[in-house]
Amino acid sequence: MSKNKLELFIKWIIYATFFVPLIVLPGSYIFPFIVPKIVFFRGMVEVMIGAYGLLLLINWKQYAPKNTFLNLALLCFLLSFAVSTFVGVDAYHSFWDNHERMLGLFTVLHYVAFYFVAQSVFKDWKDWKIAGRIFLFSGFFVMFIGWLQTQNPDLLLNNGSDRVASTLGNPIYVGGYGLFLTFLALLLFTREKENLWKWFYGLVGFFGFMNIFWSGTRGALLGLVAAAACAVVAYIIVLKNHPKIRYSLLGLAIFGVVGISLLYSFRQTNFVQKLPAIGRAVNTSLADIEGSARWVAWTIAVQSFKEKPLFGWGPNNYFYAFNAHYNPHSLDYGYGETWFDNAHNIIVNTLAVQGAFGLLTYLVLYGTAVWALIGAYRLKKIDYHFAIIAGAFLVAHFVSVVTVFEDPTSYIYLMFWFGLINVVTHGESLVDKTKKIANVVLSPDKKIGSGSLVSVGLFIALIVFVFNVQPARANQKALDAIRAVSQDPVLGLAAAKDALEFNSPHIDDIRSDVSRSITQILSSSWQKIGKDQSNELLSLAVEHLEKNLVLHPLDIRNQLSLAQMYQLQAMINNDGSYMLKAESVTEDALSKSPKRQQIIFGLSGLKMQLGKPQEAVVMLEQALADNPRIPETYWRLAYAYKLSGKWIK
Repeated sequence: MSKNKLELFIKWIIYATFFVPLIVLPGSYIFPFIVPKIVFFRGMVEVMIGAYGLLLLINWKQYAPKNTFLNLALLCFLLSFAVSTFVGVDAYHSFWDNHERMLGLFTVLHYVAFYFVAQSVFKDWKDWKIAGRIFLFSGFFVMFIGWLQTQNPDLLLNNGSDRVASTLGNPIYVGGYGLFLTFLALLLFTREKENLWKWFYGLVGFFGFMNIFWSGTRGALLGLVAAAACAVVAYIIVLKNHPKIRYSLLGLAIFGVVGISLLYSFRQTNFVQKLPAIGRAVNTSLADIEGSARWVAWTIAVQSFKEKPLFGWGPNNYFYAFNAHYNPHSLDYGYGETWFDNAHNIIVNTLAVQGAFGLLTYLVLYGTAVWALIGAYRLKKIDYHFAIIAGAFLVAHFVSVVTVFEDPTSYIYLMFWFGLINVVTHGESLVDKTKKIANVVLSPDKKIGSGSLVSVGLFIALIVFVFNVQPARANQKALDAIRAVSQDPVLGLAAAKDALEFNSPHIDDIRSDVSRSITQILSSSWQKIGKDQSNELLSLAVEHLEKNLVLHPLDIRNQLSLAQMYQLQAMINNDGSYMLKAESVTEDALSKSPKRQQIIFGLSGLKMQLGKPQEAVVMLEQALADNPRIPETYWRLAYAYKLSGKWIK
């Protein structure tokens, strides 16, 4: 196969990845908005890596990554991610992550590979323009579905929400994607000469822009405002020879400030409150932020960073840091706000999970990209429109993720944008066509035989099957098992065993999901099912959750689930020894999250059932002292007082 055909093949694979945001398979996966996207993307990247490897064999000098600062910056960030993975508190979780996000080191390696391979075949602006058009085409459908959800809020599992989630499953992701499409359309528009394409860019840009508001995502809206402000300032600076335009821009800036001030001043009116995204943004004050569950999560992230300042707790391990430094006031916002697997702030979360080194590499990555744009503009390789719009999106995206985190779609378009910047700023001038890059003497192409093609093809097929097809099948088997157990626990036993014995990197998630379903069913209907069959189901769940505890010794969720199962075994078999096992595993969980009321309440209940009310009193009194605003603490403590014979004064 010739290198031209290989290049074309890789391009089409990359084009296919642009349609990943559209992939959603309701009813087929436990997380239908995440799992199919990730396994498809990873599979496509692995195929393009195989083809890229052949290109390197044909001509290494032509296709090997260049030594640019942006390439080095991205590799440094990847190095930080990898080091933090293996020195963190749970390397397995950092490497694979869970089914809900699937953004462990293994997946991140694919995004970085996507960045480098794209640069090998998209060599100039023409290539990136074509790629950008296809990206906009796929993005339009995502945004259009978002608009459809404004008309039918129940469409595609949106459950009647007034915030659209489209095919991404989360309004936050939609807001970020809309932000990207808006800037990509604007960038292409400024360099387009054909009116038909300009109309196309305008249409997609409009839908992207509106989805920022329809998604109700404050972070994306703030990113848009910050980017617009930076762009206006940049245009004022570079257009020093155009005073009329500068004055117009200054007037626009003043108008924007006045407009925002008016919106804030009348933020309590029904009109402003009903404005999509804007109403939520202007009605959010610093006091609101400081009085929110996310603020608690942010402060815990900073505390956790101080404990492991250099490399952090490990990517995706914020959950462990949150538990260790759990703030009892988190329960003020309800039990749903006491479980954080991410600090919802890219800055403090990176500090917590990757430490100072990780945050430094993350900031340098953005700074290097901006510096590359400035340098290319000064060398007249790009015009000011390209430099300002490309830089403004980096500002927009950075600001938007300060209140959230990256997601499977955002990593694709972020790597696309970095790749575009790297190639254009180091390629031929887009401004002065007389400036050419000096011809580089390349080594002659090497021929590759059919044996190499077959070997690489078989190897990549094996990789795709093991690391993508099998995990996808495992996820489907887990969903089938949950459904089967829910419909008929006895008949569902075979499906549960099949799912739990199926090999997958995410077997820990499967164990948790299937075991939790078994426990929920038996808790309410074990008598109807029968003692023997209930014990068989429960023993299966306990066996596999105990394996999870070995794999993730710090994951208190496994311990709390095990404690519940042990208590169920004690009730079914009338055997108090299981209560002692429940007590032991819950005490261990408490040692890992000493202030968490959920554990304290459960353990105090066990203590009282085991005839140790005095110990329950001590625990509950401490919980009351830690946070006296939780009503449940009072009635549990009153009951413990009653059993212990202690009078309430």
